Amino acid sequence: EYNPKLNVIDTTWYGYASKNDIAVACEVGLELLESVKCPFKLNDNTHLSGPWSDSVEWLEQTWLPRAMRAGIKYLAHVASKDSFGEISGEVMRVSKIGQELYYQMFATKGEALAWLKECQEKYQQPAF
Repeated sequence: EYNPKLNVIDTTWYGYASKNDIAVACEVGLELLESVKCPFKLNDNTHLSGPWSDSVEWLEQTWLPRAMRAGIKYLAHVASKDSFGEISGEVMRVSKIGQELYYQMFATKGEALAWLKECQEKYQQPAF
């Protein structure tokens, strides 16, 4: 969902997500991103219970080009230590996604939001 007060697209994942679940959810997220043109995205995996690193190729080939055309520049990934979300986030960090976007991994949503706020202030975007 887009939070206009924070100027952040905030995505929180719950439970187990199959490769298809991720593609469907990311498609909805892309539609939102394309409509609001927000450069700041928070991806919270702290409630996700399974791996999704097999989706990184799809994310690189399909999601990333559209997301970049829609204006995404910053991606904060939140995952619990030693979790599937952290492992998958690390795969994403070393992928084309981590190379093309300003990408950071965090253990808490608060840390991620603080980084996004710092990025907004540094690049003179609307701050929260």
